[in-house]
Amino acid sequence: MNKKVSWGVLGMGVMGLNLSRNFANQGISLALYNRFMKGSEEQVALKKIKTYPELNSALPFESLDLFVAAIESPRKILIMLPAGPIIDKIIDDIIPLLDEKDILIDGGNSHYNDTGKRFLSLAKKGIRFLGIGISGGKIGALKGPSLMVGGDRKAYHIVSKDLLKIAAKNINGKPCCGYLGSGGAGHYVKMVHNGIEYAEMQLIAEIFEICLPHADSNLESIQNLFKSWQNSSSESYLLGISSEILSYKQAGEPYINRILDQASNKGTGAWVTASGALAGSPNNLMTAALHARFTSSFQSLRKKNSIEYPSLASNNVTLPNLKKTYDICRWINHHQGFEMIQQAKDTYKWNLSLENIALIWSEGSIIKSKLMNQLKLLFPDANSVMEMSPFKKLVSKGQKEWMDVLIYSIGKGIPTPCISSAWNYFKAITQARSSAYLIQAQRDFFGSHGFNLIDQKEEGKNHGPWA
Repeated sequence: MNKKVSWGVLGMGVMGLNLSRNFANQGISLALYNRFMKGSEEQVALKKIKTYPELNSALPFESLDLFVAAIESPRKILIMLPAGPIIDKIIDDIIPLLDEKDILIDGGNSHYNDTGKRFLSLAKKGIRFLGIGISGGKIGALKGPSLMVGGDRKAYHIVSKDLLKIAAKNINGKPCCGYLGSGGAGHYVKMVHNGIEYAEMQLIAEIFEICLPHADSNLESIQNLFKSWQNSSSESYLLGISSEILSYKQAGEPYINRILDQASNKGTGAWVTASGALAGSPNNLMTAALHARFTSSFQSLRKKNSIEYPSLASNNVTLPNLKKTYDICRWINHHQGFEMIQQAKDTYKWNLSLENIALIWSEGSIIKSKLMNQLKLLFPDANSVMEMSPFKKLVSKGQKEWMDVLIYSIGKGIPTPCISSAWNYFKAITQARSSAYLIQAQRDFFGSHGFNLIDQKEEGKNHGPWA
């Protein structure tokens, strides 16, 4: 009988393939499975093995039962398929082939509630389940991703040795991988990661649009601006690739000018927006970034409206210093994401360490940056980003520039949903007395919902004289 392999990877899409190559490069033996669909998906795993030399010792399969039988016990099977019903379908198909204490791992972008349900359902059958949030895209999957693990703790102890091998390593050589709690903890943290990512991307896009009226035709001035920021404390993976993107030309023109201005999304932005709303955790930068994508999809309507509602933009405003505004908004975006995680820690009783999560995100992830490395160092002594002295210093020195950017954007008719949302949040969260007392009076007037008084000592709701 042939010697059995250590791991099975199910699904040979870009992420499944590159993770398999990563495992193989670490000397981990593999069985690879991809479904058979005549005419469209035939011998996919075999073709991948023949294409990539590091996979030459892997075993290819199109039969699920033979694939499972080739893996040593307890089996470790990584499922790399799109989120949704297809995950439940493959789990249902594979369960009869498994033994107790075998380990199933969902490495896709599943909703954390779905992962929690699968975790409980499989536990009743004696199957250990992990949901791993994986960040880094196709390059990270191959060279070292950021891994956010949730689910069965004992299963994590079994697979951790191999996960730590394939994970990205931070500047101190520590693996960007960690166990975050039972159920859907890993996928919850990945969802918040994606929310931060949405806002980071939108902030860069807004800075780009603010700079456009002053840019040269080949956009080199904006590329050089981003490049200079990349050599500062503003450095990040997303800023770096944005600078690189602007360098690509076709027929002497910036290639980016050929791209249709309709942004797509895969659902995690909507999930994190809804999750924040349900939990009462303010995440208006993520929400603004999501709705900016939604608005971009109405391209024909936007074109029609641009004719019917011509801009009243002023030419008498000068381009302000943008860097401090960009930095402040990024700190606030990260603050809102970590606040969501802090609240989830209390709600779900997950063992979520903000310092550990910042470490996991500090390399391999799409949101890796100098800021993330800084937060990792600051979190042990602070429970909130807004408590951190570098943020306080940044705001004290940058509020004037922030106001100038907002005034400029309004004067030029440039929408800045994330920059504006950051300003609104910051002003609201630092406002000693908000306008909410009028809202409470309105609610009581039409619905007798009641309210508390400023000097109230006894329990119970009060009603106004209009009751």
